[in-house]
Amino acid sequence: MEEQQPLLRTQETSFLTWSPLSKGYGTVEPDTDTDTRSTAGTEDSALTSESSTAVRTPSLDIVGLSYVVNERPGHWWNGSCLRPLRKKIVLHNLCMSFKSGELTALVGSSGSGKTSLLDVISGRATGEATGVVSYKHEQCTRSMMQHTASYVLQADRLLPSLTVREMLTFMANLKLPGKYTDGQRQGKVDSVLLDMGLNHVADTRIGGAVIRGVSGGEKRRITIGIHLLKDPEILLLDEPTSGLDAFTARNLVSSMAELAHKGKLVIMSIHQPRSDIFKLLDKLAMLTIGQAAFFGSPRELVPYFTRIGFPCPKNENPIDIYVDVVSVDRRTPSRERSTLHRVKKVCNAFSNSDMQVDIVRNISSGLNYHFTEMMEPRPVSGPSWWMTFHTLLVRMNIHLYRDRGAWLGRLIFLPLFVPFIVVFLGHLKHNQGSIQDRFGLIYQATQTSPFMGLTSAVGLFPILRELMYRECHDGLYSTGTFLLAYYIHVLPFNIVTVCCFSSALYWIVGMNDEFYLFGVFTFVNIVLIQYGEMTGVAMMALFKNPQVAYNTTCLLLSASGLLSTGILRSIDNMTVVLQWAGYIPVHKYTTEIIVVNEFYNTEFECSDANGTQCIQNGDKVLSFYYPEAQSHMDRNFGVLGGYTVGVGLFSWLMFKLRGIPSLH
Repeated sequence: MEEQQPLLRTQETSFLTWSPLSKGYGTVEPDTDTDTRSTAGTEDSALTSESSTAVRTPSLDIVGLSYVVNERPGHWWNGSCLRPLRKKIVLHNLCMSFKSGELTALVGSSGSGKTSLLDVISGRATGEATGVVSYKHEQCTRSMMQHTASYVLQADRLLPSLTVREMLTFMANLKLPGKYTDGQRQGKVDSVLLDMGLNHVADTRIGGAVIRGVSGGEKRRITIGIHLLKDPEILLLDEPTSGLDAFTARNLVSSMAELAHKGKLVIMSIHQPRSDIFKLLDKLAMLTIGQAAFFGSPRELVPYFTRIGFPCPKNENPIDIYVDVVSVDRRTPSRERSTLHRVKKVCNAFSNSDMQVDIVRNISSGLNYHFTEMMEPRPVSGPSWWMTFHTLLVRMNIHLYRDRGAWLGRLIFLPLFVPFIVVFLGHLKHNQGSIQDRFGLIYQATQTSPFMGLTSAVGLFPILRELMYRECHDGLYSTGTFLLAYYIHVLPFNIVTVCCFSSALYWIVGMNDEFYLFGVFTFVNIVLIQYGEMTGVAMMALFKNPQVAYNTTCLLLSASGLLSTGILRSIDNMTVVLQWAGYIPVHKYTTEIIVVNEFYNTEFECSDANGTQCIQNGDKVLSFYYPEAQSHMDRNFGVLGGYTVGVGLFSWLMFKLRGIPSLH
């Protein structure tokens, strides 16, 4: 896979031979006294000798980690798109060690680098990271972290129409190996429901902004439970208590502590925990301006800050006091300068502290212990492609079926357009005026279907897209698998609604009454509605905002009808550039097919010619407006078949070009 490359750039050829003191990490300097170094070396040798025979707790080690991102200065309307990108240092020279069996909290004010650190650890960082991030002495790669770790994002992306048990069951089908039986998968789901305290709401719909469902805290537990299905060794959580009340937040952190004490490595970012949550933590990492201000046991927090000149007032929550100490106040330039000076003083004090030296020494001493089980090739796990595809398809069907308004709209919106056409045109006659009526009918029929497909996509696809982003980041399936499932999912609904639309319009208005031609008219509109839907999906790959994607697709469909149908303006009278551009849209080929079906061998009366030239049959109409349409029928059907497949490939290509954005 492409993701086997290391996540971080580093000059060391092997992490197992790295020496923190020889590399001069941070501002920590070795002792100048020779005897002290000799004694320390003897002690380190004894320690490494002992650690080589004892069982060592697995740890996630971070050494010399820095992270830089590119950002544009100002907004695009101020010309920022023409200015060079500037570098922003998000993390600077971090050295930490997280151990299994411990719950570690990343604490700090907004912008301190907590989420960025989790992004780098999980392999989702979009900037440039340098340094070493390793687990069991194996440098972390994207694929390795997908196998070993789970990253719980801050936002809950769940399908509101599913029950809690259904959501977990579908995710179990996507995460667990194919060798698992249905009973084993269900047993895993039941275990997660029990561990997360969700048994009492197992058969309750999740709900959303409109549909009432489970509470916010229970949604958080569902999201965490989804990531526990695969039993990861490392669990990363970004602001899991955000938006929760104090009681729910405390219970959630208590559950995370229990998971950690069962042997998992749990790291969570949290803005400012209250005192009872503070007591549940095993380790505390305090970040500010991308640097470490403290890393150690919560019991050491007050003594350490007291030693460096920041005692904690009596009867105060220490974490509240010290988060304020390491925060930068940017309200005025003077406050920013004074608080930034204080923050740098705290960071420099920690980088020169015994606590930081101990972290470096412990990482170095553990390098002689080899986790041999991690050196073996990892077996490829996960369900089969067919199970993944089937799970996605069934989940989409259930989600749509539960939303009555959505699936009823899919079925009836297009047929509801028939009365408007009938009122406007009435029943088609065979006089001279009916020629223009037929052209108007053909234009309306070929334009309405893709717009209805687009409208349905905008109502359904955005929530599925957000879910796809998260699951693709977790490596559960590819974009192509998801889009194929969506294509197959919407096709039956589009077929049914087009059949209802065509059956009503074709026979009521009185188009050519051969049943074969009715089948062709129906097929063409099925292609058009599917084309409109998947084009909307492609635009939603390019634009995050569904409304912008809708407007862009409307513009494309309208331009397609204007340029290529030849109904509103003769193609021969257009410029050469527009004539060639008219070969691109699908409307050129669908219009020619329907025009030939409707006008070929159709006789017209001349009683209302009123002195103008009389057109007695439809062949003359075709020879004048579409002279080569009859000879192009095979080509047109072939192009329609290509568009049927090509529009799905086009949407896949747009997702590939845009990429999967990092979610938070």
